[in-house]
Amino acid sequence: MKHFFYIVFISLTLSACEDVVSFNIKENTISQLVVDAWITDEAIEQKVTLTLSQPYFENNTVKPALNATVLLIKPDSSFYTLIDKNNNGVYSFTPDPKTFIKEGENLVLYVKYQTQEYYAVSKLNRVPKIDSVNYAFSKVPQGPPVAGAPNEGYYAQFYAYDPAGEGDTYLIRTSVNDTLRIKPNQFQLAYDAGFSPGSKSDGLLFIRPIRESITRGFFKENSKVKIFLYSLPKEAFFYLQTVQSESQNGGIFATPLSNIPTNIINRNPADKSKAIGAFFVSKVSIFEFKIDKDKAKKEL
Repeated sequence: MKHFFYIVFISLTLSACEDVVSFNIKENTISQLVVDAWITDEAIEQKVTLTLSQPYFENNTVKPALNATVLLIKPDSSFYTLIDKNNNGVYSFTPDPKTFIKEGENLVLYVKYQTQEYYAVSKLNRVPKIDSVNYAFSKVPQGPPVAGAPNEGYYAQFYAYDPAGEGDTYLIRTSVNDTLRIKPNQFQLAYDAGFSPGSKSDGLLFIRPIRESITRGFFKENSKVKIFLYSLPKEAFFYLQTVQSESQNGGIFATPLSNIPTNIINRNPADKSKAIGAFFVSKVSIFEFKIDKDKAKKEL
């Protein structure tokens, strides 16, 4: 009974220390243009999505930015006009791979929305070929857990070599049964063949943690897996690194949230209207395989 009253006393004492704090938050009613523009060298429909920002606590559907002019301009000043076919803020076109951007070239995004004009520049860097993939069966967890993933199954790794010459940056993503994994903890960044600058991994086979990052939980037998290895301009590497960090920024030691820097620039430097988001171009190396128990290794 003494212990019971002691616990009650402590509980009352602690609850007496709680104060309800109310904040008056002034919502910013001025919307900013949000640019989601990731262009690849693939002969598929390329898209630039334009939306408008909204107050933090507003749960309404994001509004598209309609009636914009969207151009992709090549080094020779020729350009592609992107069309919003469905009037939903998704501006698109399908390039001819023979005449589209080449490795080492810069591509310029130009956007005119209402009275404002914005632009961004990104360079198409090289990307290595994915040579092969191996996989093995295991009951030992591989990497961070993935919701809905099996408790046992196959884990895989890919093999590719970073080309000689320091400073290449990459993004590694996977799709399983045609569903792209899109959560921040499901993609991997690489600087040369390692994690970051100064790792002395230039020109080498990608290190094992990066090779195994395609798994992120087990694969089931007969799963169709596709690996995407994207080249990144350096600003894209650091941009995505910040996105990943901010999206996993939580707990009692979390740092204050902040806007992620953008490479979208207002053509009028004196104008206070700013856009957010990013524009990047990437070469892509793709490798597709199916989990076959007869081809699995005993261990990797």
